[in-house]
Amino acid sequence: MPRTTQQIYRGIKYKVSWKGAEAGDLLFFYKGRTHVGIYVGKGYMIHAPGSGRRVKKVKLNSYYKRQFSGGVRPGY
Repeated sequence: MPRTTQQIYRGIKYKVSWKGAEAGDLLFFYKGRTHVGIYVGKGYMIHAPGSGRRVKKVKLNSYYKRQFSGGVRPGY
């Protein structure tokens, strides 16, 4: 898998929408797709909130919906 979020997004052909996300999909956020999380289902994702911080499971609330910039389904 490529190293950067932009390379990952470009390199995976199967794109998913906010509503079409399934567990295991990668969700990208912010302009330039600079942040990625793994959707785990039931409205939650896991992600590293910042460099050196612990990985967290978070609810995908309206903030994340506004910042959503695309999703992909690896291995499809």
